[in-house]
Amino acid sequence: MAEVDRAAQPEGEQGSSRQLIIGSLVISALGIVFGSGLIVSGSELTWQSDHVLGLFSQSGWTFANVIHGDGKITMGLGVLIALGLILGVVFQSKTAYGIALAADIAVGAFSLYELIYLFTRQGVVSPGNGLFMVLGGSIAGFLCCLGGYLMMSEDGPRSKKKRAIQAATAG
Repeated sequence: MAEVDRAAQPEGEQGSSRQLIIGSLVISALGIVFGSGLIVSGSELTWQSDHVLGLFSQSGWTFANVIHGDGKITMGLGVLIALGLILGVVFQSKTAYGIALAADIAVGAFSLYELIYLFTRQGVVSPGNGLFMVLGGSIAGFLCCLGGYLMMSEDGPRSKKKRAIQAATAG
């Protein structure tokens, strides 16, 4: 009877590994589409607009608050997030997800700074739709990058020790 349990154990570990791969694939795909996709596309759209008169609008490519073309920064970080998510799934790497998470936190902080800057300006100028897309993408990307990072952390030394203890008590 103990031999049957030992034979079934590698299949259980293999199923756990398969679940980890599928879960990281799904969460990375969602992060690329809803996180990085919104960040990259929102970087090109309107960041500053005049909703009252409709005379003034400025895209992320030409908006100059920190440097000329602040949308180029967020676009580069959005591409870095996508690369981190892809590498995280391909290599099952906690480090790649960590890099994507750090880049996403930078995008979120940068877009919040831009929103606060535009909301505190005098006049009829307000944030545009592109800036809101970048912020929304950074929130979605944060959740997906954090989920991938935590999934890779789950298969670390503690869970291996836990599986060894469960196998010893079951047999």
